[in-house]
Amino acid sequence: MPNQTDIRRARQTDLAAYLISRNVPLVKSGSRYKHKDHNSLVFTNNTYYWNSRSEHGNSVDYLMRHMGMSFNEAVEALTNEILPAAESDPRPSAPTTPNHDLYLSPNCKRAIAYLCKTRKIDHSVVQRLLTTKPQLMYQEAMTNNIIFPIYNEFDQYVGAEMTGTLSEVRFKGIKLGSKYGYGFNVRFPMSVDNHRFDYALFFESAIDLLSYVDIKTRLENKKLERCILTSMSGLKLPVIKNTLKVFSTSDTTLTCVICIDNDPAADHFREVLAAEGIYYLDQRAPHEFKDWNLYLTAIKTK
Repeated sequence: MPNQTDIRRARQTDLAAYLISRNVPLVKSGSRYKHKDHNSLVFTNNTYYWNSRSEHGNSVDYLMRHMGMSFNEAVEALTNEILPAAESDPRPSAPTTPNHDLYLSPNCKRAIAYLCKTRKIDHSVVQRLLTTKPQLMYQEAMTNNIIFPIYNEFDQYVGAEMTGTLSEVRFKGIKLGSKYGYGFNVRFPMSVDNHRFDYALFFESAIDLLSYVDIKTRLENKKLERCILTSMSGLKLPVIKNTLKVFSTSDTTLTCVICIDNDPAADHFREVLAAEGIYYLDQRAPHEFKDWNLYLTAIKTK
């Protein structure tokens, strides 16, 4: 395991210089660099800012999030220090980890605090994610990001949606290598191996999905039955098409329910669905609220 001096050196390494040395296409823009293929991805000294994603971090963060490296591998790469083979990465894990390449915290305290206190999602809703088998939420050890594992129609782990836990910086994204066309999903009755659905509900994020569950099941005292709720982590037509295809059965065609935001991007996405010939029911938050989490927050802060 790297010592604190190596970790500090790695985090302070000139990130742009390192990436250029690895043939990553960066373009100089004043005193900064921009990624050739992502204009809003900017590098300054040992930090990066991905403005369109509201994401930022240091050199180690970037290599872990976007170059598929473990913490040890990132420190090695940035310091050119080879770590002893006998040492291992600090990888505390829960009894059932969704994938060996995720660095899991032994508890989810930071994740729970963020969801319950900052996002106002009831503790009982979050707790159900932790007790479902297999588990539907973890916390990453190095970043404290929330990991929402993605399971396919065969109950196999195929990726993860990641959500940051810093109130002042909103980070969300899909783990590198996640399978195309799948999203984090919660099934009702709540069991990962449940495959009998009539409805497929689609959200822009796991946070909105959980907010909807809280509103419907607790505040409105309604029962969710025979439905699969899926986060697209954005507005992704392939996730909708694939979910409707693989989670339907020979005798049941899923009804598509769109639970996305009240904003121009979401309105355009609804037009795309119509153009694609996808019939859907529109279930959005009340028009004065942008999304389901803002609606939930407003209800609970009255």
